[in-house]
Amino acid sequence: MYKKLVLLFSFYWIFSCTEHEKSKTEKKNNLAEQAILLSEWKEGYLDIHHINTGSGNCTFFVLPDGTTMLFDAGSMDKEKFEEKYAPLKATSPVPDDTKPTWEWISNYIKTVTPKEHQDAVDYALISHFHSDHYGSLVGLGKEIPFGKIIDRNSPNLDFPLDLTTFLKNDIIFQDYLSFLESTKVPVEALKVGSKSQLKLLNKPDKYANFSIRNVKSNASLWTGVEEHTKELFSAKDMTTLYSGGYNENPLSLALKISYGDFDYFTGGDNTGLQGYGLPEWFDVETPMAKVVGQVEVTTLNHHGNRDATNEFFVQTLNPNVVIQQLWCSDHPGQEVYQRLIYQDDEAHDRDIFSTNMHPETLVTYGPWFKNNYQSLQGHIVVRVNPNGKTFKVYILDEATMNIKDEYGPYLCN
Repeated sequence: MYKKLVLLFSFYWIFSCTEHEKSKTEKKNNLAEQAILLSEWKEGYLDIHHINTGSGNCTFFVLPDGTTMLFDAGSMDKEKFEEKYAPLKATSPVPDDTKPTWEWISNYIKTVTPKEHQDAVDYALISHFHSDHYGSLVGLGKEIPFGKIIDRNSPNLDFPLDLTTFLKNDIIFQDYLSFLESTKVPVEALKVGSKSQLKLLNKPDKYANFSIRNVKSNASLWTGVEEHTKELFSAKDMTTLYSGGYNENPLSLALKISYGDFDYFTGGDNTGLQGYGLPEWFDVETPMAKVVGQVEVTTLNHHGNRDATNEFFVQTLNPNVVIQQLWCSDHPGQEVYQRLIYQDDEAHDRDIFSTNMHPETLVTYGPWFKNNYQSLQGHIVVRVNPNGKTFKVYILDEATMNIKDEYGPYLCN
């Protein structure tokens, strides 16, 4: 009897997965056949475009009054990465390698930005100084002017040590310094705790229920009270741990964007791993999660890598939608994936989307892994409706910009 039950359950599981995949495929085929483009942004929408280039993070925002903001513009050398970190594999450039990454990003931004707001990107943010987060910024900035650049440490660039000296052989960082000098574009550090540094520039009074809270930068964290901050660790703490060097990831910027009842979190490569000989301060996610609270949508810190997205972070943010910006075969860590799909009485139903997924990852983790993702490939657009009551998620084909799939509407809490 027991064997019959096992066989019956196995058949039901396989049938359910097959039917689920069949339903998803049929829906995608119908959308593809119709060749539907995402409708143009209209005033009142908050559009968040997670752009898939295959070689780093890039998120472009069109805020409710048409103010535009870029959070990271990464690119990396696939061949050099795979040579240095073999046997890890990087995903291929998307849509293809006929253009540099910055040009694909530029084309995308020009396509989705309203005509009356195409003269410049108002804010360009760099979460931290790793190429997969800012390697395309200089090229993009030469094509589309930036109103202001905000990074984690300008103009001093001295935390946790003198970056101009330490990174003197880093070509991307030196190009960034040369770009700042030649263009004279305004640049400043993120002001942790502020709700006014990143603000609507066109009709702020009309959208008083919209705000961007600067949650974290370097070792500084908003306390959750007014604009007060606290320090999570010192420069000496970090340079001592890394024997005179340092780690960019725990220094990443973090933002919480709110529009009515809608909340969104993004945090670069902030870390959350505990134990394993690491100091307590290496887990910046736990204190960060305490002040961020529940959100509707979150990106995964550090692409879903194993040193981030800890259990407390997932439980506290408790998102309806998770967005993974992925480019490497070790993204996500399998334990991170398990934390995301775990459901109890407190957890919201959760949809997971990834801009990309390396084929080797799918082979390693098995067929059940992909069944817990709504999408594994494409640009991911979150469109929040006016006043922040509901939102939808759209998956766009990288080559055509047609809608491959859509999800929602989701109700904001």
